[in-house]
Amino acid sequence: MKVGLLVGSNLNPVVFDEYVNFANLIQKSINEKMSKNNQVEVIEINKETLGKVEGVDVVVLSGGEDVHPEYYNSKVKYNDDLYEFNRQRDEIELELLEKFHKVKPIFGICRGIQVINVFFKGTLFQHLPYDLRGIVIENAHKIYPDVKRFEDKRKLRHIIKGKVFELLNFKTNLEINNFRMVNSRHHQAVAKLGNSLEILAISRDGIVEILKHSSLPILAVQYHPEQKEIVDYQYPLIDYFVNIF
Repeated sequence: MKVGLLVGSNLNPVVFDEYVNFANLIQKSINEKMSKNNQVEVIEINKETLGKVEGVDVVVLSGGEDVHPEYYNSKVKYNDDLYEFNRQRDEIELELLEKFHKVKPIFGICRGIQVINVFFKGTLFQHLPYDLRGIVIENAHKIYPDVKRFEDKRKLRHIIKGKVFELLNFKTNLEINNFRMVNSRHHQAVAKLGNSLEILAISRDGIVEILKHSSLPILAVQYHPEQKEIVDYQYPLIDYFVNIF
C-alpha cells in the first residue's frame, strides 16, 4: 500500500519536510505490517490531484488554509484579515473525499480534520476567540491568532484527554504523558460534529482534537503530529491508524 501526501503550494520548507517525515512514518508502519517497501508520493493540490490520488492506497490530508464557510452552509462572520481561503483547494479536497472516502484510508491533519468534518455535514468555529467569546478556553487557543512569529506559534502547547488513551497501545506512563501534550497552530476547529464521526480526544476547553469515522478507516487530528518537537510521541497514533484498515 502506497501513501499519498497531499500538500498545498509554497509550503514553508521546514513544514514541508515535517509532513513528508510523518507520511514516511505511516508508510514505514504499513510496510512493516505488509512486508513491503513502498515509498510516499507527494501530491501537490491542483487540477491534476484527483488523477494522481487514483494511484495511491492511503491519503494524508495536510494543513493549510481555512475552509470557506459556504461549504458548511454558513457565511463569513468576521473581518477578512482573520481568514485565508483557497476555494480551489476546498473543491478539490471535497471532491476527493466524495470519490475516495469509502475506498481509501484517510488521515487528516489540522485543515484535514476540518475539511473531513465539513464533508460529513459538520460545521466549524470560524475564529475560536470570537466564536467562544465569554468561555474560558485554553490559553494556547486564545492567543494563537495574535502570535506572529513562526517559531513562537510552534511553541504553543495544551493537553488533550479522551477515549483515545484507551485505544492506543502505550507501553509506559511516560509515553501517555508525552502524547497528552500537543501543539496549537489553528484558529478554527470542529463545531457541530459531522455525521458518523466519533470524537476520540478533546482539549480541556472542549475543542475536538482527534476524531475517527465510526465504520470507515478515517482518522484526523486538529493538532500537528508531524511537528518535530512532538512527532516522536505519535507512533501509537500512527500504528492505530494503520491497524484500522
